[in-house]
Amino acid sequence: MTRAEAGCLFFEVAPDPVDPECFSVREAFLSPDAFAAHQSRAANSAWGALTRDFQRQYEVLGMDEAVSDDETWMAKALALADAASAVGEVPVGALVVLDGEIIGQGFNQPITGCDPTAHAEIVALRQAALAQSNYRLPGAVLYVTIEPCLMCVGAIVHARVARVVFGAREPKAGALISHPKVGDHSINHRFEIVEGVLSDVCGQRMSLFFSTRR
Repeated sequence: MTRAEAGCLFFEVAPDPVDPECFSVREAFLSPDAFAAHQSRAANSAWGALTRDFQRQYEVLGMDEAVSDDETWMAKALALADAASAVGEVPVGALVVLDGEIIGQGFNQPITGCDPTAHAEIVALRQAALAQSNYRLPGAVLYVTIEPCLMCVGAIVHARVARVVFGAREPKAGALISHPKVGDHSINHRFEIVEGVLSDVCGQRMSLFFSTRR
């Protein structure tokens, strides 16, 4: 498995179990535009030069349509996670949706921003609040690729977000499902939690990021 580029959900190279001189490549992309950009980059890359004379047999299965609105928004959050990874930040992306429109978005940037609070969720909530001219965001949905931490859960409560949709669990710091804290306190706002949307892809982003740093 190698690191996926921006716009790529996964990129996997596997040797042929019968012929050691052959291998297969499996790729999935967020959109046709992302796939076209990949083809252009690959043709002019070191990989393209190395494999230029290789015999190829392609099988293109086409683009799957998102089966739900949640998957559509999560795919956009994944693109933001890629933006974080591109600048050396942990690949987490988030966006806030209200009435079918994005009103705030962001990705992890505590290192580049010298701001320990600049998690993807916080960045997206700040942008959304400014867009609405209101620190409360009733009816809004927060999409985030990884389960929010305790700090971000606090911000979600204060913002009065109606629903939180996340991709993969964060077993160490996740504060919604992995280590639920909201139920331990008497708070005046509750929100719906949906987990597991594109969870494999979201989790893979984290695994690939940290595997390159070990």
